[in-house]
Amino acid sequence: MSAGTVATPFLADFDGNRRNNFTLLRILFAWMVLFGHSFPVTGHGELNPLRGFFERSTWIGEVAVSGFFVISGFLVTASFQRRGIRDYTVSRVLRIYPALAVCVLLTVFLLGPLLTSLDAAAYFAQPGTWDHLWNITALFPMDFRLPGVFESAPRRGVNGSLWTLTVEVSCYILLGVAGVLGLLKGRASATLACLAVFAFAFTQFSSVPLVGRSPGWATPALHFLVGVAIYVHRASIPIDGRLALGAVMLYVVALGEPWFDWVAPAALAYAIFYVAYGTPWLDVDGRLGDPSYGIYIYAWPVQQLLVQLFPEEGPYFNTAVATVIVFLLAMLSWRLVEAPALGLKGRFLRSERLATCTT
Repeated sequence: MSAGTVATPFLADFDGNRRNNFTLLRILFAWMVLFGHSFPVTGHGELNPLRGFFERSTWIGEVAVSGFFVISGFLVTASFQRRGIRDYTVSRVLRIYPALAVCVLLTVFLLGPLLTSLDAAAYFAQPGTWDHLWNITALFPMDFRLPGVFESAPRRGVNGSLWTLTVEVSCYILLGVAGVLGLLKGRASATLACLAVFAFAFTQFSSVPLVGRSPGWATPALHFLVGVAIYVHRASIPIDGRLALGAVMLYVVALGEPWFDWVAPAALAYAIFYVAYGTPWLDVDGRLGDPSYGIYIYAWPVQQLLVQLFPEEGPYFNTAVATVIVFLLAMLSWRLVEAPALGLKGRFLRSERLATCTT
C-alpha cells in the first residue's frame, strides 16, 4: 500500500462504535411508513406517486420495514454475542414492551371511548375491547379493530402498523434460542445455521416456529436473518462508497424483475450499513434521543384520527399534519416511557446478579 493511502475499513472495525447513523435511519424508516400509509388510510392507495417507481416489486412501507429488520437482526445479534442471554432478554423486553403497553392502553381507554360510535357502557361490554389488550404481549397476531371505532374509514384498523412487532418478538425469541444452543458461537456454525434456516424457510416457511404463522411475515423475517448473517460475516464486509452505489443501482435495476427478491435484501442491507458507518455521523441520539419507535407505533392511529376529523383531505395533508403530531408524541414516549424503561436495565440486572449470588 502506498504512503498516504487509506485502507478500506471493514464492518467489524466499527464494533462497539456508537458514532453511527442507525437512529437517523430508523427515524427515516418510521417516517417512510407514515408517508406510505397516508395513501391507503385516506382512500387514495392507487395514487401513491412512488407506486410506478417500485413497479409492484415492493412499496415504500415494505422497504422501510425491511430496513428496520436488517438493522435489528444485526444489532441484537451483537447484543447477544457481547452480553449473553440474560442481558439480551432484559434489553429486548425493556425496549419493546413499556412503550407498546402505553400505546395500546391509550388506544383502548382513551382513543376508543372518544371515537367509538357506541356508548361507553356498550363499548366496554364488547369482548373485542378487552381482546385488544392482548396486543401488549406482541406474542400473538395483532387485533386491529376496536368496537365502533373508525367503522366508516377507508381502513378500519386502529393501529395497522403493530403487526410487525409480533414478527420482531418472534425473531428475538428464535435468535435467543439459537444463541443458547451455541449456534452463534463460531462463524462456521452461525453461517450453517443461517443457511439452514433460509433453506428450510424457502421450502417450508409455514413450518418455521413462531414466524411461520403468516405468509406476510416472510419478508421481515428474511431481512432479520440477513442482518444476523451480516453481523456474523462483518469481518469480511468492506464499507466502501463504490460498493454502496453499486448496491443502490442493483436494487433499482432489479425493480420489476423476477429476480428482485433474490438481490434486494442484500443490496438494501449494504446500503444501510454504508449510511450507518461510511457517511458523516449525525449525533441524533445526543440531540433527540431515539423517537423512531414512537413514530412507528403512534403514526397509524394519529393518521386515522386525522381522517376522521378531516375526511375530505388527502394523503399529503395527512402526512404533513401527522408528521408534526406523531413526532411530538414520539418525543414524549421516548422521554417519559422508553428512556426511563431502558434506564432500569442496569438496576434489574444488578438485582438479579445479587439474587443469584445469595442463593
